[in-house]
Amino acid sequence: MMLFEPMFFVAGAATIALACLDKTLESFGYHALGNVMKILIPIAGLVAGVYFLETNAILGWLR
Repeated sequence: MMLFEPMFFVAGAATIALACLDKTLESFGYHALGNVMKILIPIAGLVAGVYFLETNAILGWLR
């Protein structure tokens, strides 16, 4: 098992990219779009987590 798997780096890069995008939008005056991102991204993460839990084959064995 690797200490850091590739998805760890992908998630970190996505987090940094979204933070940079949010600050860029705010600096150019698109405050509303930045606020929409701050609301929709956590909701999308929650939906993705629920989807993962519902479709994970290993968790199906635990039921």
